[in-house]
Amino acid sequence: MTSAETTAPFQVAIIGGGLCGLSLAIALQKRSIPFQVYETRGSFTELGAGINIGPNTLRTLQLIDPSLGQALEQIWCRNPPGREDVWMQVRLGAPDGQYEDAKLLTNLMAPPTGNVTMQRNALLQLLAERAGLEHAVFNKKIVSYCQSDEGVVMSFADGSEETASVVIACDGIHSAVRKAMLEPENPITGPQYAGTGAYRSLLSVEDLTAAIGSDMACTSQVFLGPRAYVIMYPIDHGKKVNVGLWPLRPEPWENQHDWVLPAQRDAMQQRFVSWGATIHKIMDLMGNPAFLAAHHHAQNPDSYFDGRVCLLGDAAHAMTPHQGSGAGQAIEDAYVMAEVLRCVDAHKSVSEQVQAAFTGYESIRKPRSEKVLQTSHEAMSWWTGLYEEPLTDERLQKLVKEAEQRFHWIWHDDVAAQAELAVGIMKRKLQR
Repeated sequence: MTSAETTAPFQVAIIGGGLCGLSLAIALQKRSIPFQVYETRGSFTELGAGINIGPNTLRTLQLIDPSLGQALEQIWCRNPPGREDVWMQVRLGAPDGQYEDAKLLTNLMAPPTGNVTMQRNALLQLLAERAGLEHAVFNKKIVSYCQSDEGVVMSFADGSEETASVVIACDGIHSAVRKAMLEPENPITGPQYAGTGAYRSLLSVEDLTAAIGSDMACTSQVFLGPRAYVIMYPIDHGKKVNVGLWPLRPEPWENQHDWVLPAQRDAMQQRFVSWGATIHKIMDLMGNPAFLAAHHHAQNPDSYFDGRVCLLGDAAHAMTPHQGSGAGQAIEDAYVMAEVLRCVDAHKSVSEQVQAAFTGYESIRKPRSEKVLQTSHEAMSWWTGLYEEPLTDERLQKLVKEAEQRFHWIWHDDVAAQAELAVGIMKRKLQR
């Protein structure tokens, strides 16, 4: 143990001020752990229109800070009265000789919250306000790090350096920390195209209600059809509906620096030409949307940490959105990480304790998050494969049963117990 290690204050550097980084910041703040957030952009901003969170994510946010539950009620949107516990209504989206267009297959239930939805940026701004701007440094892009007796020395693109006891990378799918940890030439440092993407649009609930009726327009929906699925859910206190048309697109994605194809109305209509009248009415309202290619981490490192540096959220396990679980897994990561870091005694050997803390975190979080990642990727084929064979009552009943099984283990895991297990592993490692 060096004198520098015993006298230096314990300080956590959070790289990235997105949902993951700010969730961790609030968790550390509530546990009186000093931190600083380093954000590449000039402010806290979040890409994407809407986000939906399941019961596990809402519980985790309340574990991070009990007052967050009441605060979220001010910005969230839920399904209409009588359907509050519904996550999605699952419907047929293409015509069939035996079944009508938009036939309701099941109400996929997710009690006690159902499908809690909100604007992504509204959620980010709420978290930013709770974390406190005084803990943020903007326009700071990390390019490399090195570890010393005092902690981790971070080098930034502007030529500056900062030192922290530990570095927690919450810098997303393009994580610079992941690249620095794994070396740039390692093929698993960056994201890979997932063979799909979405035509996205934000519609007014009034327009959508006029087109397809309030029963569907005001309730979260998934439509299944040939080689694609369509998802939509209300946001902005029920004033708007976030719509995504997700076709299989197995052809290679050539431009790895630009994931957006603008003005894709013709391509969208061609891909969904065989779908039913309901989806065509929705497309009529979408204008000329862009196509956004989906990427993920097809392979992840053997370990999420290197010494005093650890990956969280999309930096560790970026996943496709086909189970609506990416943000939830990042927030679970943040809670468990905060719980192990609160056990670090700054008056003792920090290095040994950090290694034990990261071991506890990884032992619990890596298997769960990577199972969610893998099943989310597989879910694309599951959602889009229904029409590969003739529809029958037996096949539809099987799909309903599989849907309940697919999501239950994600939504109803005991997140507090995860943290307790991680802390237990940490303590046992320190006792050896």
